Amino acid sequence: MSWSDRYIGIPAKDLGRDWDGVDCWGLVRLCLWEEKHISLPSYVGDYTCTEERREISRLINAAEARGPWLPQTVIRSFDVLVFRQGRLRSHVAIAATARHMLHVHGEDQSKLADIRDPYWSARLVGAFRHEALT
Repeated sequence: MSWSDRYIGIPAKDLGRDWDGVDCWGLVRLCLWEEKHISLPSYVGDYTCTEERREISRLINAAEARGPWLPQTVIRSFDVLVFRQGRLRSHVAIAATARHMLHVHGEDQSKLADIRDPYWSARLVGAFRHEALT
């Protein structure tokens, strides 16, 4: 049993930040708080739905530039993975293992996916570790 198992099946919900429903950032935020007691900004109010990819991309780029995110070349549990959707970096997931990620995408519930799946590996643009985990 992995730490990630208890997060599988959380419903997708725009701007969701708790067990009742999450978007991709809400899931990352929930996992890092529950498992590592790392508090992350909510960003509620900075975008109105997950379809606002340009705004989400801006938030991701700003967070990467100012920290506390450190780029990684070797993925490990609790790293945040950033994916491109079209030309924009606008989807995030959390590494459950070096090969699997926990994420919620679209209207689906949270689930595990293989990072090496061609759909995701072609879109992966970076892995980042919170400085509190180094």
